[in-house]
Amino acid sequence: MEALAALSVAAVIMAAMPAAISYFASMSDYGHDFEADFFVLDITDVYKESEKITVSSAGTSVSFDDGKKVISYRRAGDRIIRSVDGSGFVTVMFGVKKFDIRDEGTHARLDIESENGEFNETFAFKK
Repeated sequence: MEALAALSVAAVIMAAMPAAISYFASMSDYGHDFEADFFVLDITDVYKESEKITVSSAGTSVSFDDGKKVISYRRAGDRIIRSVDGSGFVTVMFGVKKFDIRDEGTHARLDIESENGEFNETFAFKK
């Protein structure tokens, strides 16, 4: 009787496995760029706390000064890096195709595009 119960439980589990495997396999195909989402959250939080925004003269970096520290973002190869007070760096996004910063007088405009084309955003930061 025990063996029959164990076999019944095993049969139910084996019957449910193909559906579970196909469900989890379909989840791995989800192609969302979470790095880009984290970058947007990070730069938005830094912008909200900043008192002054500066675009480099060459248009290669943007800096946010909150009175205590200066946080800068710039492109290095195919990634965006963040540095605090000009020392060290942390990569905040990989696979960057475009990172254009322009000083438009009252605003700093930042255009970013990923290599895979999933992320294409424009930010306007009021100075």
